[in-house]
Amino acid sequence: MPHRVIDLAAWPRRPHFEHFRGYLIPHACLAARVDVTDLRAAAKAEGASLFATLLHAACGAANAVPALRQRIRGDAVVEHDVVHPSFTVAGPDDTFSYCHGTYHADRATFLRGVAAARDALAGRASVVEDPDDDRLYVTSLPWLDFLSVQHPQRAPADSVPRIAWGKVVAVGDRFETTLSIQAHHALADGVHLARFFAAFGA
Repeated sequence: MPHRVIDLAAWPRRPHFEHFRGYLIPHACLAARVDVTDLRAAAKAEGASLFATLLHAACGAANAVPALRQRIRGDAVVEHDVVHPSFTVAGPDDTFSYCHGTYHADRATFLRGVAAARDALAGRASVVEDPDDDRLYVTSLPWLDFLSVQHPQRAPADSVPRIAWGKVVAVGDRFETTLSIQAHHALADGVHLARFFAAFGA
């Protein structure tokens, strides 16, 4: 998990970091409608799952924004070179499991890795989270066209971003979903979350 330790003394964001890290609930969440017409078409053309295709796009967008690769470790801040998805997989009896994948910029390589990670679960229920913080926690609610979502956090210092999207719906001849990202406000502001959405649609 290659990363660099940020020099807080020279970090322009230090005042914001010190301010927001003291909040009881320091996590900011932003949700917006996104067009997924091209991603839906690509999934169909490639015989891939729509979830995995959207997962690749979301992870690529998060990796494009340095603030979303930063993590709080005690009094320090690190910035990972790459962050990877820990995503939910539906199981029996309305349960789910956490599945840990590896991000690759190449979509085909990523999709093969996601499929292998899901197959490795072999139907076992697992709610064991990866202890490393070079993760993005990702989920989907394909049954509901929601407007916003709030995720649980372990503690105020938990700085792993949460990403979610809902049901993909037809809007005229296009397809849309609501995409949500939740991040620690000591590390990311609205401008960084907006860059995530811009990168997702790029």
